[in-house]
Amino acid sequence: MNRELTLFLALTRISVGNAESLPCAPTEQEWKSLFSMANKHTIAGPLFAALDKLPAGQRPPRKVFVDWLATTEKIRHDSREATHNAVWAGKKFMQAGFRNVILKGQGNALLYPDPLLRHPGDVDVWLEGSREKIISYVRKFFPHIRIQWVEMEFPVKKGCSIEVHTIPSFMYNPFDNRRLRRYFEQHAGEIFSTPPIATEEGEMRIPPLQVNMLFQLTHIYRHLFNEGIGLRQIMDYYYLLQQDEVIQYIPETVLMVKKLHMERFCQALMYVLQAVYGLQEERMILPPCPEEGQFLLSEVLQAGNFGHTDERNHLRQDKWGNFWQKTFRNWRFISHYHREVLWNPWYRLTQFAWRKYKGYN
Repeated sequence: MNRELTLFLALTRISVGNAESLPCAPTEQEWKSLFSMANKHTIAGPLFAALDKLPAGQRPPRKVFVDWLATTEKIRHDSREATHNAVWAGKKFMQAGFRNVILKGQGNALLYPDPLLRHPGDVDVWLEGSREKIISYVRKFFPHIRIQWVEMEFPVKKGCSIEVHTIPSFMYNPFDNRRLRRYFEQHAGEIFSTPPIATEEGEMRIPPLQVNMLFQLTHIYRHLFNEGIGLRQIMDYYYLLQQDEVIQYIPETVLMVKKLHMERFCQALMYVLQAVYGLQEERMILPPCPEEGQFLLSEVLQAGNFGHTDERNHLRQDKWGNFWQKTFRNWRFISHYHREVLWNPWYRLTQFAWRKYKGYN
């Protein structure tokens, strides 16, 4: 591990309160690299909060600090706006007759020590009801919007990216996917009736903790095969596992992880959470696996936020070129997560056939 990466990982541990200082004082060029890495993984906000915790001799030069401060203020502004949009979307769907919860995003931000420091993304809303009912509602406003099996865009508000979910997450393996969907259906009653959380912008509903523990684990797993995952998603899961009631829900989560054949990935993620953020052993879902964890960590560090900086994700524009490029990209995971890799092409082909059959774009 090179010096810059060592410093970066140390800074992330300081940001979550599991370290007090860096192993050495970074040079000005190293501070610029640390700032760049923080932006690559969209965790510049939480890491900015760590700068004041550093000993005086380890703090960044003024130019880097001012640039980092400006970025953080932009994150604060965008986060307020994203929370406002999430609250607004939840109210609108309720008025339309859909109970709903906000997935990931601003729901995760509520778990951070300072929610405004989490870099916001899309507003993901899971609506209660059948897939057909939800699609019919969306197409009433946007008849030509691209419809997908799990989610679809709903650009009803200018400047706000809303994604409507018919189900929170999925697996490529059809047998595991059936188990996961059954889990969400069994918990739907408590999910959609969960008490709302108050924010400055209004009330927001998020999934209950025990459901979120499994959902976000599968969400991270799914994105590993699509674009890739960055440290923001890992940090989200770290703060989720810091909630007081987590330990009592670990046995239930372990049971579902085994049913979904995700043990290997879960152990790898626990290693990454321990190595990067210092996750406590009693809060681990399964014991960490160093070998699998090092492989996953290398993927995370290379991919950045949803793989936006990963050169391996420069996909061809035509559909079949995109299909084969994604298939070959995922082949590097075959010895680690073969159940998902082998079923990935089948899943995408069936979704393509389903859209064609239904007449969806």
